[in-house]
Amino acid sequence: MGSKTGTETETVGAGERSGTTATGAAPDAAAGGGTAAAALERTRAAYEYGDIDEVVEWSRRVTEGGLKPTPQERVRALRYLGIGLFLTGRAEGAETAFFELLRLRSETRLDPTTTRPDVVAFFEQVRARHADEIRVAARANRTKLFLWNFLPPMGQLQNGDRARGITVGALELVSLGTAVTTYAWLRHGEHAGYTYDDPSQARALKIVNYAAVAILAATYTFGVIDSLAHYGDTPDEDNPSNRPQLSLGPGSVTLKF
Repeated sequence: MGSKTGTETETVGAGERSGTTATGAAPDAAAGGGTAAAALERTRAAYEYGDIDEVVEWSRRVTEGGLKPTPQERVRALRYLGIGLFLTGRAEGAETAFFELLRLRSETRLDPTTTRPDVVAFFEQVRARHADEIRVAARANRTKLFLWNFLPPMGQLQNGDRARGITVGALELVSLGTAVTTYAWLRHGEHAGYTYDDPSQARALKIVNYAAVAILAATYTFGVIDSLAHYGDTPDEDNPSNRPQLSLGPGSVTLKF
């Protein structure tokens, strides 16, 4: 669950929008719940069904640490727990959950287009009240290496933009391979005075070589700028911006990050 700019957003289920607890039990989407992942699946199912009490129960099992969650799973659970507690009238507990979430992920945001205004307002009030503590925790949690910004796709991967990193890396690999291969062919077929047995083929190879070098340079430049722009972001494995979107149009193909 995340926003495109690197800040995290919350996808809202039916229960959050209504702010009520549904009657009946939530669908048993993940039997058991003996692992953090299974408990979060139960939480998600309850959230979508509108059973906010179940959301609180299952998310709390993850946040208490007994299920040994990963950092990402703990972040997701804290988000669910904070919203669930707020919607069931337990503002003090919600503040504790949101504060802990912000200590772990200081850039977290709840999307105002999909989340109830009172939840978003309360979340931002928690951020404002604990701004100093959150800032200190953010500095302590920072484990990024600035040098990776200049070695794309390492900067993208470090920022948590896995899909973008894979795309940048693939473009670099393909363009570099094409540039090296065409240059080798040109050098192999070159005679004295920069002449070739097949001048038309040599011209075509030069065009491909120049294009490959240009693509490589543009990809590298984009990678560095993008990495620096998102250096302050915190990775979120559920961030939809980590997945590229491919769209087809009349005579065109568009790849959105």
